[in-house]
Amino acid sequence: MSGYLRLDKLGFSGPSKRAEISFSRGVNVICGASDTGKSFLAEAIDFMLGGSDLKEIPEREGYSALYLGLSGPESESWTFERAISGGNFILRQGDTAHTLRQAHAHERIDNVSGFLLEKIGLLGKRILKSSAKSTTNSLSFRNLARLVIVQEGEIQHKGSPFWGGQYTLKTAELATIKLLLTGIDDSAVVSVTADEPDQTGQLMLLDELIADLASEITDMGEEKAELEAQLERLETSAAEHRNSVADAQLNLEDRMSQRRELANQSREITDRLDEIGELLARFELLREHYAVDRDRLQAIQESGTLFAYVERVACPLCGAGPEAQHADADCDGNVAEIVEAATAEIGKIERLSEELASTVTQLRAEKDHLEDLQATVVEAYATVDGDIRQTMAPEVEAARAKFTDIIETRSAVRGFLALFDRRDKLEARRADLDDVAAEPAEKTKVAVGFSEAVAHRFSLKVEQILKAWNFPGECRVHYDKDASDFVIDGKPRGSRGKGLRAITHAAVSIALLEYCQEHGLPHPGFLVLDSPLLAYFKPEGDEDTALQGTDLKERFYSYLKAHHGDGSQVIVIENQHPPDSELEGLNLTIFTGNPTEGRFGLL
Repeated sequence: MSGYLRLDKLGFSGPSKRAEISFSRGVNVICGASDTGKSFLAEAIDFMLGGSDLKEIPEREGYSALYLGLSGPESESWTFERAISGGNFILRQGDTAHTLRQAHAHERIDNVSGFLLEKIGLLGKRILKSSAKSTTNSLSFRNLARLVIVQEGEIQHKGSPFWGGQYTLKTAELATIKLLLTGIDDSAVVSVTADEPDQTGQLMLLDELIADLASEITDMGEEKAELEAQLERLETSAAEHRNSVADAQLNLEDRMSQRRELANQSREITDRLDEIGELLARFELLREHYAVDRDRLQAIQESGTLFAYVERVACPLCGAGPEAQHADADCDGNVAEIVEAATAEIGKIERLSEELASTVTQLRAEKDHLEDLQATVVEAYATVDGDIRQTMAPEVEAARAKFTDIIETRSAVRGFLALFDRRDKLEARRADLDDVAAEPAEKTKVAVGFSEAVAHRFSLKVEQILKAWNFPGECRVHYDKDASDFVIDGKPRGSRGKGLRAITHAAVSIALLEYCQEHGLPHPGFLVLDSPLLAYFKPEGDEDTALQGTDLKERFYSYLKAHHGDGSQVIVIENQHPPDSELEGLNLTIFTGNPTEGRFGLL
């Protein structure tokens, strides 16, 4: 079982006091005043992962032990306990506890290094120690620690992020990087000492390796010819099923496209029916308005007609004759003309009412048609949706499952054939050694580091991160194999100010974590960065000062939040607080340096 680790908590305990800080998945930021124990936090984490000693600081007084909580794959969790003076560890898991030795031992998990290496899939790996002598060392977690716990002095160092500057350790440190970037260790390197120029040691090793492979092949119970024939059949079957999966997926996408079109058509019909409903409601109001106007005009027409044809007689009040009366004096118009105008208006309203009735009839006919069409569309949608859910989607899933089974079987067969190939190569190498005369062999050197292709891919990853952070310049990055460091826009990384060295070192460290995750390669899975944004706090030179005027800090935190969630963990230790705009999504711990406000410091 292997995977990535996560730091859960770090604590200090003593007879009368206790201090603890918790970490979460994703991005953790510990910031605040100077001299509050921020850098000591990184050193304490390193100490609890196998470091030899812990720096003496006054705040340590009164504490006797440390404990570190970690989580791993399958929701496992453990707590390491260790005396503050150093020595071995106590491992607690649930109700059980046992001792882990500090000293590393190859392929053993009774020590803290082997225990951690087993959890991340690197137990038993070997790394090159001497290129000239072709000697190797057992990989220890201490080889990885400096890559995942980058302390303040290291992050601003002028040297390479990949090695600490000690030439005696350079080969091993670069071999560790090669292992992480490729997943390939140096177990295959065969050591030849000056006392054995006759290749006896190599022959013995080859005989042992050949015997182991022969045993594996025997246990496998398969013949090479049969496996090759099976692989050929599997290749053909894989190609056929790949096409079947593609065809099934294409058919599924066609039906899903039909379903979307039917859904859109149904929505359009519904929208039109709603529109028709609103129009019919408005037209009903208009019809009622026409009816009221028509009734009013008919009343005027009828009363005017009666008034125009009433016989004129003498006034009952004064006795004046009809010819002396002034019946029209208070009227603005002729009664006959008013009646004629009312009649004309009634005719107009009648025509408008007929047109309105025709329009309403058309709308109702369209409504009936759309309702019938809607029923048809809904039925068709249900048919297509049922076809997708009950038939096509299961067919695609079944085709994918079958294809996956074939690919897995093919991979297993390839693995079996690889055993034959390895055996054949080892036997050929042994035959070559048998043919070598018993004279001192010519001295050779094992290549150090990783290939140009890997260096190029990793440089592109660093380049991508720097661009995402809006690092000044075009961010063209390539790896200088001689310096074991990176050149950015034509300028060696180590020749820049310490602020830019810090941020670019951080970029390399984050790129290493992400590169391993993206390529399924082993890595501890967490990263501790002490003062990556040093240029904002203590700029050195014009380049660092210019960096303060950019949005690199905002983009730095934004990028970390976007790319490091549940799958990994980054702990940033800084003096300055993150920008307010990026606080959301960060697990923020602030050391105030003020005993009356918040948390004073680590201890």
